[in-house]
Amino acid sequence: MTKAPSVAWLAAVSLIVATPAVAQNAAPPTPAFDAAKGWASFVKLLRENYGYFARPGVDGDAILATFADQAKAARSDKDFIDVLQLVAHNFADPHFIVGPLDAGDWSVVPTASDMTGRYDGKAFLIGEVRAGGDAAAKGLRPGMAIARIDGLSPEAAIAAITGRAFGDLSPVQIGFALDMALAGHRRQPRVIEVRAGGRRRVYTLAAANAQAARIEDGPLLETERHGTIGIIRINNSLGNQQLIQAFSTALASLADSESLLIDLRNTPSGGNTSVARGIMGHFVDHDRPYQMHVIPYETRVLGPTRKFVEYVAPFGQRYTGKVYVAGGHWTGSMGEGMMVGFDAIGATTVGTDLAHLLGALSNETIEGSAAQVDIGTEQLFTVTGLPREAYRPHLYMTQAERTSEGDPVLDAIGR
Repeated sequence: MTKAPSVAWLAAVSLIVATPAVAQNAAPPTPAFDAAKGWASFVKLLRENYGYFARPGVDGDAILATFADQAKAARSDKDFIDVLQLVAHNFADPHFIVGPLDAGDWSVVPTASDMTGRYDGKAFLIGEVRAGGDAAAKGLRPGMAIARIDGLSPEAAIAAITGRAFGDLSPVQIGFALDMALAGHRRQPRVIEVRAGGRRRVYTLAAANAQAARIEDGPLLETERHGTIGIIRINNSLGNQQLIQAFSTALASLADSESLLIDLRNTPSGGNTSVARGIMGHFVDHDRPYQMHVIPYETRVLGPTRKFVEYVAPFGQRYTGKVYVAGGHWTGSMGEGMMVGFDAIGATTVGTDLAHLLGALSNETIEGSAAQVDIGTEQLFTVTGLPREAYRPHLYMTQAERTSEGDPVLDAIGR
């Protein structure tokens, strides 16, 4: 495991905010497996470096205590990694992933998901359905009661994902695991049974990652006009440096619009700050702060707190009209950073709760195992000190996804 971070490492990690990549796909050389050494290394990593070890509804010490014996008793590295994945799920953080992942593992949310769920204390309900996904196309709608997920009751599916009894989980853990259950296993079709209109209905859905694959093969962004407003919709490309030029070109084509909507509702995989600054730079005429970082390792291990504010500088042609920025449940990581950043520089944000990908991402190795761990090693805040995961758009709504009936975001901004 990495020891005290170097200056170069800290500089590099401040740029890494995309949805995890290495833990999902990498297959590094297999070290000699040692469960006790691996667990000790994993625990040290979380206690020293993980920015979200404890927060409301998540008790890091209790989670580690629950799985310690099971992890140390693992007879193979695969079994050990499976236990670490249960630990990660209990932290209810989409940025916390243990890999390499295999076909039997759960999909990575929010990238490979097309529905959210919610539990009101009595029933499990569909929360929101992602525009353009198979769930929306097949007719699943917000508010439908979830009866079974791939043959399991929601309680049983949540227990399988967390490795704990349903009654032992906090609301935040239940909500996270329910979203993961609805996304299903990696690259596998799903069967969702719901109750609606007094009837039970069964929906057979494509693998949730199919939508992500289509988007990856599509354009970086799309533009359109809606009356006097120009719209730029970013298609999950905030990690692609080519988006900087594509956005500049799109903005020039809409320079005569009275107002502009930058649509981040389809950016679940995050991106990097150079792309974000390349976009936000068109909307400032001097350096402006947009996001604050805190590195917990420095406080926990070295003593003094390290905190810094990141700035956006003018870049390219400036747009002077009214600016709206839309986000929702599939606005993740750097998309969330752009929401708080645009808020800081004076744009009007609109939408629902965001994806809540916690912190700036780092990939770490642990001793005694082939496990790769993606975690947020920086805590992120608005420039006023609000945790980024607590941020809500100015024009807040409970449903923000486009449907065949219309676009609630355009309705909210009066267009």
